[in-house]
Amino acid sequence: MAGKNPVKTLVIIAIALLILAASIAYAQQVSPQYLTCTEVIPGVPGSTQSHVIVWFWLSNVTTPNGLDYLLYQVYYNPSSPYFHSFITPQEFASWYSPPSSVVSYVVNLAQQYGLTVNYTFPMLMEATGSASAVDNFLTALESAPSNIQQWIIAGECMPLGYFTANSKAPAYKPQYTAVRLNTTGINTILKSSAIKINGKPMQIMQNQVEIWLPQGLEFMYDELPLFNNGYSGQGLTIAIVDAFGDFNLTLANQYIYQSTACQDLATFDTIFGLPPASCQVIYPTGTPVLTPYDLSTAEGWAVESALDIEYAHTMAPGANILLVVSPTSGDDLFVDVEYVVANHLAKFISLSWGAYEDMFYYPPPSYNLLYGYDEIFMQAAAEGIGVFAASGDSGAFDTDWLYLNMTMEPSVLYPASDPWVTGVGGTTLYGNITNTVTIRIEYAWNWNSTYLWGSGGGYSFTFPETPGQSLINIIYERVRVREPDLGVVFYTVGHRGVPDIAADANPFTGVIIVLNGTVFPYLIGGTSLATPLSAGMTATIQSYLGSSFEIGDLAPTLYLLYYYYPYEFYALSSVYPTNEFSTGISGAMFLTLFGQNGLYYVIPGQWNPVDGLGQINTYGLAYLLQQLVG
Repeated sequence: MAGKNPVKTLVIIAIALLILAASIAYAQQVSPQYLTCTEVIPGVPGSTQSHVIVWFWLSNVTTPNGLDYLLYQVYYNPSSPYFHSFITPQEFASWYSPPSSVVSYVVNLAQQYGLTVNYTFPMLMEATGSASAVDNFLTALESAPSNIQQWIIAGECMPLGYFTANSKAPAYKPQYTAVRLNTTGINTILKSSAIKINGKPMQIMQNQVEIWLPQGLEFMYDELPLFNNGYSGQGLTIAIVDAFGDFNLTLANQYIYQSTACQDLATFDTIFGLPPASCQVIYPTGTPVLTPYDLSTAEGWAVESALDIEYAHTMAPGANILLVVSPTSGDDLFVDVEYVVANHLAKFISLSWGAYEDMFYYPPPSYNLLYGYDEIFMQAAAEGIGVFAASGDSGAFDTDWLYLNMTMEPSVLYPASDPWVTGVGGTTLYGNITNTVTIRIEYAWNWNSTYLWGSGGGYSFTFPETPGQSLINIIYERVRVREPDLGVVFYTVGHRGVPDIAADANPFTGVIIVLNGTVFPYLIGGTSLATPLSAGMTATIQSYLGSSFEIGDLAPTLYLLYYYYPYEFYALSSVYPTNEFSTGISGAMFLTLFGQNGLYYVIPGQWNPVDGLGQINTYGLAYLLQQLVG
């Protein structure tokens, strides 16, 4: 394994008060940041129904035997007798909530200003009211006594129905890409043109694209040996958290919201021969409000939601699918994640969206929010809930700067960059399938400067490298990168590397979805595809392992396997007898053979900031995890 420069460096601060020192210690708490409704959406009517979130610092994180110690030295440490023995939401709330007097102060203040308190979780409070009431509350909170302020990370407003219109606060985008299909007769093609094994359609080769059908993905990622023995995610729930959800697009043009998610999933199963799904949709932070200001954004999220639930179900057809819908593409998404975690509604969570880290440091600064979000994922990891997040579709870059007529610059996507999330990058998956031999070729979804797409990856501004990455001495391919829009030089060494794993994402080797009851006329890719694929595969593996080993956050365990089983970690050949996908291929991961994302390059057989450790081999990883358990 390659060595690493031991020097630990920090971001050079060039914009006063905007950029925090990287790898900030949790105890080094910073002043609260507040984003009012009028700051988020200038000119928003004061009567607009809005959400407000106040983020709190957790207690007992850096204390002896505190949360940091338990995550680093107990739950994910194989030498601990409590290795992968996780805690309950009740224990987490009891041990790590901030003082009740702080929460009571903020709740009472919100109620004084006419707000309705929706939730108080260990790290946040959310309330609802008019934009003017929210702004009055936030203004009053800024003047709270110091013994209250020291527990507050940030306070922010999200106007419902207006949030995506010129928002100055972080807004999260789906990470899918699409190319138009040159056909509308998909059912005819399925019958006449699909390459089949044992009568099951695997793939369609057409017009220089390679369309992966659901059973083809199950085949190529080596799930069939587990399926054939009755392991397909049964008894487990995968939560998909998205904004707006999959809804009736015709009614939406009349600003009427009606979910079609579970109906679309049922149609998808019928078309592609999958078993019916257990599907449920919930709205923890309220039903979306469709307006002229957010309708086009909502329609994009409908595609995202259909993609997520259909391909999580593809890879774990026995698992329950829970679509958790946020009414905005802002931090209601994270409140919904916390709702799932605090109520332990799922074993795995898939997040196919994100925002570039560098944007949190650009005026108005909102970097404190990253520390609030991180607490949710710390809780998930402590409770044994595995979270997967898309690493992004624009290579190593934040391309949003181009829309501001500025230079695009290197940046990773959050929440994939969180240390307690498994970040998922993208590949190009090719398969030459015959009745006797299958040639499997998977390389990076390369950066394409024409389309401005490719596998997201790089190094986090905010978070240090994870314990697993430190254990295996991950490579730092560039010691420093220039950030022209922030005006800084970023030193990468010692920072969290993104992604951890990858899966198919190139739209030219993409998939078909069902939207509003019909086949959507586009071939879909992006790390929004790779993420539910990976979450689904992990759920299938968990059903195989049963109660003998709770996976929790997958990434730390993969780094352990890489460290302890270097010769068994990768599948060593890309040419297999076709029937071997039914008997199982050894090796926990498939290699990414080569590729780049604009700044960084694939290093086959090692972690790299393009595709991480590689792609899950479902059978091989299940087998190796069983060896780890003993």
